[in-house]
Amino acid sequence: MTKISFYSLTKGDDDTRFQIACRLAEKAFSRGHKIFIKVENPQHKRKLDNLLWHFKASSFVPHGIDGDGSEPVEIGLFISQSHQDVMINLSSKHCEQIAQFNRINEIVGPDEESLASGRQNYRYYHTQGFTPETHKI
Repeated sequence: MTKISFYSLTKGDDDTRFQIACRLAEKAFSRGHKIFIKVENPQHKRKLDNLLWHFKASSFVPHGIDGDGSEPVEIGLFISQSHQDVMINLSSKHCEQIAQFNRINEIVGPDEESLASGRQNYRYYHTQGFTPETHKI
């Protein structure tokens, strides 16, 4: 069964959410997982791509954008069938392909818009029979 986790930021902004996504991707990659990071728009794809190259001087997270699933970390707007391990969700919409992943990580910022979509996503997963865990950061 898919494990769903919500990482709720007590302070910060979108940049903080992206930093957390990079840390989660780095950790999952170091453990041998394949990761799909779902973003909201093309600007977020470029931003995350750049950040994954520079967020930590001692780290290397190989990644691609809208790829064919050959990279360990893929960034995109749409989930393909090739991603079946870990999803990090930076978009406002929940993951509809829950069973396709072993783990889904939702990152929720402290601003009202992010909190509202986070609450909606939590309710959605709960109505699908999942009990997401939450972590305050």
